[in-house]
Amino acid sequence: MADKVSFTDFGTKRKVRKVKRKRTSTSHIKSEVKATSLPESPVSELIPNLDEFKFPFIEISVTQLNPSLRDSWCEMEVSLQNSGNGSARSITISFDNLESRGKTMIDELEIDSEMLLNFEVKCSSRESAITRMDVFYHTIEGDTFSIVRRDWFPNTNEDTVVFQNEIPPGEEEKANLYTRKEVMSDDFHIICKKCEARSPANFRICGKCGSRLQKRSDRAHDWGSNRKETTGVQDGREMLMQKLRKLGELKDKGMLSDEEFSVAKSKLLK
Repeated sequence: MADKVSFTDFGTKRKVRKVKRKRTSTSHIKSEVKATSLPESPVSELIPNLDEFKFPFIEISVTQLNPSLRDSWCEMEVSLQNSGNGSARSITISFDNLESRGKTMIDELEIDSEMLLNFEVKCSSRESAITRMDVFYHTIEGDTFSIVRRDWFPNTNEDTVVFQNEIPPGEEEKANLYTRKEVMSDDFHIICKKCEARSPANFRICGKCGSRLQKRSDRAHDWGSNRKETTGVQDGREMLMQKLRKLGELKDKGMLSDEEFSVAKSKLLK
């Protein structure tokens, strides 16, 4: 037979020791986090103002001093003026159907400076043909600008302003045939307003901080990752540079009067 087992309560009390943990004040933690976190800067501080961009803008005037005859040298006088807000570097003048001798290059042209070049050109063509003149110049950062002018050579001009427009005299009705051929291809960039990194315009993710620069064009704007906030903004410097190039192209084509050109250029640069 199994023994009976009884439990006796001796009335002992279990002593429980309560340990109080010392709490750190939330205000102290918040102050530390605030001290170590990166300051939030508005987009306007991350992206340079247009006033900080410095671009040259070359205006030219070409005078033919004596008639241009076949296989004979003709004197040319070219006036170059930098009316932009930045220095112009490595200015070069070239022709497609004319041989030249003399100085046709300038190392640098400062703001509001003007320089006069005198050189000679020679045409080997028997009949008068359209000749193209190209002027290239660069910014300090290496951006390229161009001026395109056309005129007829050989000719009997004397003390006459030539190469006034991109469309040669008498070819105004065929203006669409003289569309400018781009000699440089610039890839546009966008700026991440979170880390200020520059990326090509077709990038969707910032390579520096990993934030989403722009939405996917193959998806709806209210679906998937397109619902997230984007951090990419356009590069204001490149926008201004393209507007200046377009203004120069309109000037070369004779589509702007001198007054309209001056007003438009002042608005862009100032």
